[in-house]
Amino acid sequence: AWDRYKKGFGNVAKSGGKNYCDTPGEYWLGNDKISQLTKIGPTEVLIEMEDWNGDKVSAHYGGFTIQNEGNNYQLSVSNYKGNAGNALMEGASQLRGENRTMTIHNGMFFSTYDRDNDG
Repeated sequence: AWDRYKKGFGNVAKSGGKNYCDTPGEYWLGNDKISQLTKIGPTEVLIEMEDWNGDKVSAHYGGFTIQNEGNNYQLSVSNYKGNAGNALMEGASQLRGENRTMTIHNGMFFSTYDRDNDG
């Protein structure tokens, strides 16, 4: 699993962008490529989500970096704007105390089932 996330998987848009991938939601650019892109200069990320009822929310982070593999693709985000909730920096809002702290992703290392870096 680690190597798949490192290199990327899925299929990008084809037919003028009408079909985004063979299995919708199953595309990942690859941690190596994302890390390289965030090193070029200031990088932002926009996360858009839609629930089963069709309700849409978004989270925009004005600062976004992923470190290289040697640093276990550590995530750094800042400058949140949106209506989805700032879960990457503040954790899951429905949780309290230590349980909430454990859901904060900012500063965390990337993990897969075969390579646990957030022990």
